[in-house]
Amino acid sequence: MAPKLQDSNSGSTSPTSSPTSSSSSMLDDGDVSDKSNKMNDDATPQEPSCEKLYGPYPRAIPTPFVSNIRNEGREGDVATAPSTDESKTDMDSILQQLPPDARDDKTPDAWVKRDGRLVRLTGKHPFNCEPPLAIHHQYQFITPSSLHYVRNHGACPQLEWDKHEIQVGGTCVHHSLTLKMDDLVKQFDPREFPVTLVCAGNRRKEQNMMRQTIGFNWGPAGVSTNVWKGVLLRDVLLRAGVDASNAHLKHVEFIGTEDLPNKVGPGPFEDEQWGKQVKYGTSIPLARAMNPAYDVLIAYEANGQKLQPDHGFPVRLIIPGYIGGRMIKWLAKINVIEHETHNMYHYNDNRILPPHVTAEEASKNDWFYKPEYIFNELNINSAMSKPDHNETLSLAKNIKNTFPVTGYAYSGGGRKITRVEVSTDGGRNWDLAKLNVKERPTPHGMQWCWVWWTYDLPVADLVGAKEIWCRAWDESNNTQPHQPTWNLMGMGNNQIFRVKVHLEKNDSGDFEFRFEHPTQPGQQTGGWMTRISDKPESAGYGKILDEVEVGSKEDEEPAKKENGKTFSLQEVRKHNTEKDCWIIVKDRVYDATEYLDMHPGGMEAITINAGEDATEDFVAIHSMKAHKMLEKYYIGDLDKDKKGDGKEEETPPEEEQVDEQGHKIALNPRKKTPFKLQHKEVLSRDTILLNFALPTPEHVLGLPTGKHMFLSANIDGETVIRRYTPISSNHDLGCVKFVIKVYHPCDRFPKGGKMSQYVDTLKVGDSLNMRGPVGEFEYTKNGNFKIDNEPEKAKCFNMVAGGTGITPIMQIASEILRHEDDPTKMSLIFAARIEEELLMRSTLDEWASKYPEKFKVHYILSEDHPKDWKYSTGFVDKQLFQEHLFEPAKGVHNLLCGPPIMLEKGVTPALQTLGHDKKSIFAF
Repeated sequence: MAPKLQDSNSGSTSPTSSPTSSSSSMLDDGDVSDKSNKMNDDATPQEPSCEKLYGPYPRAIPTPFVSNIRNEGREGDVATAPSTDESKTDMDSILQQLPPDARDDKTPDAWVKRDGRLVRLTGKHPFNCEPPLAIHHQYQFITPSSLHYVRNHGACPQLEWDKHEIQVGGTCVHHSLTLKMDDLVKQFDPREFPVTLVCAGNRRKEQNMMRQTIGFNWGPAGVSTNVWKGVLLRDVLLRAGVDASNAHLKHVEFIGTEDLPNKVGPGPFEDEQWGKQVKYGTSIPLARAMNPAYDVLIAYEANGQKLQPDHGFPVRLIIPGYIGGRMIKWLAKINVIEHETHNMYHYNDNRILPPHVTAEEASKNDWFYKPEYIFNELNINSAMSKPDHNETLSLAKNIKNTFPVTGYAYSGGGRKITRVEVSTDGGRNWDLAKLNVKERPTPHGMQWCWVWWTYDLPVADLVGAKEIWCRAWDESNNTQPHQPTWNLMGMGNNQIFRVKVHLEKNDSGDFEFRFEHPTQPGQQTGGWMTRISDKPESAGYGKILDEVEVGSKEDEEPAKKENGKTFSLQEVRKHNTEKDCWIIVKDRVYDATEYLDMHPGGMEAITINAGEDATEDFVAIHSMKAHKMLEKYYIGDLDKDKKGDGKEEETPPEEEQVDEQGHKIALNPRKKTPFKLQHKEVLSRDTILLNFALPTPEHVLGLPTGKHMFLSANIDGETVIRRYTPISSNHDLGCVKFVIKVYHPCDRFPKGGKMSQYVDTLKVGDSLNMRGPVGEFEYTKNGNFKIDNEPEKAKCFNMVAGGTGITPIMQIASEILRHEDDPTKMSLIFAARIEEELLMRSTLDEWASKYPEKFKVHYILSEDHPKDWKYSTGFVDKQLFQEHLFEPAKGVHNLLCGPPIMLEKGVTPALQTLGHDKKSIFAF
């Protein structure tokens, strides 16, 4: 049920209170009775309300992204929003008129109304986003709640105000409590004040440009400010009989409602082992929770309205001055305990480790469990919103003017920002910016919000300037460092913010300044830190260029051997068969004939380039290790000026290939062919179906059953090539179809999948290069197949697929079932994390029903599963195979396709334990 977002002064049960007032019960340790805390309006002079001080609050109605083509244009662009009747006072009624964001279609969050201007950092799901810096610049002090940054680890829980409860308990609680939302509103004094929330990973992408962290790409806008309303945590704990006089070592634990996957195993605590699913939780010292100066709040409103779903409706925790990761949303449990929480997320998130600690080192030596590296209080930080990235400024028109350099600054622990400085000469001189202070200090002198600042920079000072720098100072004289210090989680990144200044001629021939920020958030491209030459020299672990793969010595062209032979291109082209296969890589010639049988990707991956320059394909697919291995087969260098023996003629045009039925074949193994996208469909939150048109409606693809093909594209200046197997076949005239899982950035893979994210952005009418066929496996008919051209015969196929590994399996099964006289039997086990990732399930179920004697299918889910789930759960193992696969026998073969760790650690060992010969097991 979506929350009803009512104004607190228009019929809500939550009263409005002073932003700075606090009753006497908040300042002593006595019991808090139901009514004794109510403020006496006649006896106490009223301070101005928060809305009078900081309002009117900005409009909170989201502008949805309504395009039916996902990711159309740049993130942050917004399709035209439908009109709504904003005369209605009930915000819920207004929200119900809005369509969902098109990018949330077929995700668990499809019901949540979101603003399309938010920049998505981790693809469709889970929802993690920040507003464009221009949005922050527009609103400055108070952020519209619909444009507040969001950090979600999973699906947004769909909770109801009337049904939600908070359980208060733990070993240090004298009497436990169960509080409904109306109990919070009616039984405790409300507090309302502005707080700036900051993600611990704010500005992380700058660190990822130096060395990849284990976090995704936050830009500098992972920060927002709302006016929060709720009740003090201290008052609730006093009601539960918590003694604040002996708080040493004790903690208050907070647990949310959502169930999240365990990604690290059972954990180090023998008495509290972590299961397959865990709750998001954390804890803070009891002393901080009970100190009235720290204003720890159990919040149920933001900017005068009930919380929006992504921000924790109906209730969340606000810990002013702390990182956002400690502020539990969808709060369900509060426990006062004798020790720090044992929650998985408390330890495996929000740490700042020393710069030398890599992921392997952290795991091996338990760095995440060392208490000294926890990240709680915010460190000082600042950034510029103006000039914006790629903003331009005419030199001639503005030479006598000033330019308003603008940005934000914040610190942690309630510390006030005392100054912000700007430099245009590399830090040799600093000028003071003007602080636009909006926040009133709390009764205890704390300041919980960012400060916006402006410096009127003379445009003449930009002439000859290379960069604009900014840095902030707080009342403890903390300031930002000049150089970055990298850390594994990419948190607390706060070096001085630097915007580069470029003096360029525009299309009219006039000089103008163009400003360039360090990075752009998420998968947006651009920023000076993306260039090797502009990266800082060091970030605390040695020289950065020693770590950069591109441009390192390992990636340089191999040195030519002395007295090596040289060959013309025509001479190389003569060696273009499996028995005589030469290739060119970076102008060096290699005889790869002996290596064909050993190549892990099959000989066709090499022979498609036989006699030709394979540089682009080889560099796009292979690692530096493969480059070094290739040197074993070096025979000489390419002489581009050498004309050969004079007998060569121009290569004649290739004849058009046709199949046995006379259909023209679209695929060419020797060159890339562009195919145009004619239809696109979203199948699940991270899976799409793409339908490409062949050159004519009469063409067939020309891909033998079991083979795959290369898809290639130029992505950010780099040639990227990946293998894919279509779900269509040569029986589908005029088209080729793919089911592709889009690997969005996540904690484990911060950059996500290059090719899958690229094809996800394709629009109908766009083209994609394809080439093939390639692959070691080819099925013909009646159980006959080949592996590396060696004939084999099967009576039965055991098939095990994981995720999108279903595509080659389906291709073979479809071919067998298409022919009634093919007696080959199949038993398939299809593994996925959750039910919606069982791609093409309806087709598989239809096959099992229509061909029960030839095809059987069984499913297994490793994470969440429906209550009425009738198949297996957990992970594939020997017992599962015994129950559902054919026993080892002559003519029984096993076809596998899925994540390498699943096949290598689970499937293959289990099959061999059951007696299946290694030669009978083939993995695509």
